[in-house]
Amino acid sequence: MSEVEVGVEVGTERKRCSDENFLEAVYSSKTYTEIAAKTGQKVTSTMARYARTKAALAQKGINLPAMERRKPVKTVDNVEAMAAIVRRLQAQHAAG
Repeated sequence: MSEVEVGVEVGTERKRCSDENFLEAVYSSKTYTEIAAKTGQKVTSTMARYARTKAALAQKGINLPAMERRKPVKTVDNVEAMAAIVRRLQAQHAAG
């Protein structure tokens, strides 16, 4: 069987990755995105597999390293904008 198997949907390919390759990627990565890049899988699939693997190994007393999520890049301070929205909504609801 090849490493790539055609999925149910047209045009999508399902990437296969052995447990050994997956665990090597986990131990050599800090984020889910890095694991996904090393295994060729989607980030969401990687996160789900990490959670399943972590739970299964925890029953055997083995802990996997903690993964970090990639931090979103913020170009605008959302806190001040949200504060302005809350003040406007409070004024509307107090008056009505």
